[in-house]
Amino acid sequence: MKLKSIIQVIFLIAPLLIGGCEVMDEITETPEEQHARETYVSVNDYTGEEKDLPDGQTNDPIAKKKFEEIAEATQNFFLDEFKTEVIVHNAVGAKHGIMAFVESLNEPKFHTFVMIPVDAEEEMIFPEDIWTVEMQVEQALFGGLVAMIMNEEFAALDQYFDEFTTQFPVIGLREDAINNVMSSGYTTPYYFIQTMSLIDEFEGMMDIYFNNPKISMTELKEHFDKSSYEAENFSFVIDLYMKEPGMDPDEEIFKQLVEDIKNLDVFPRGAYTVSLHDNNINKFSGIGHKENTLTEGNIVPIIRN
Repeated sequence: MKLKSIIQVIFLIAPLLIGGCEVMDEITETPEEQHARETYVSVNDYTGEEKDLPDGQTNDPIAKKKFEEIAEATQNFFLDEFKTEVIVHNAVGAKHGIMAFVESLNEPKFHTFVMIPVDAEEEMIFPEDIWTVEMQVEQALFGGLVAMIMNEEFAALDQYFDEFTTQFPVIGLREDAINNVMSSGYTTPYYFIQTMSLIDEFEGMMDIYFNNPKISMTELKEHFDKSSYEAENFSFVIDLYMKEPGMDPDEEIFKQLVEDIKNLDVFPRGAYTVSLHDNNINKFSGIGHKENTLTEGNIVPIIRN
């Protein structure tokens, strides 16, 4: 009987001891550790569904509730204004409206966004007043056109990252994360491009595209000299992540990545910035940069000419 009583006491005390350990863990957690736990998630699991914009909490439920109406208005807007079919992947509350994240259905491929005004008190949206930042969509579309024109160089860059991520324990963003949170124009799991400084090339190409949105790749190549633009004006922003949780950015892997970008001669001409992050990404902003991120080219880009 005495042994039975002891066993019963152990079963009664054990949950209290376990619970006490959990409480102690919370008590001993530093503010920095709490912030990291609440803010970051493994990039392996990140889908962008928790995307959060400043002061957007009020309009976020409206974005979810009115998603179908937002999507229809956005698709019509792109057809009317840019002669382009898009799919709307996500809609997120912002301070003065709703931001919708879109992807072009066909070439030229790009990701961008639009804004829809909202009356939060009445839970009404105003699709007739949809808008976007000046030149935001045009720049995204132009980047997609350049990727079509330089298809061989971009294919070489994509193949390189496919092989590099097989050889080393690094990865890029998931496709659903790109669709839900990225508005950076032509975007892949490993990099995005910025063409804002290709001013002369941009103006000529956009006139050609809007006059004939079904223009072929062959015709496009006749209107863009890929050997004449200034490499400094065409930016490639590369972001890779360590493959497993708990892995810090590996300096040897990063060194190899930078050396390859500098020395392999099959990539597009341009100004490259290269970053290698640990496995965590900010689940609200979709940004991987932290104190331990390894970066080269942020201040002085790696120029491939």
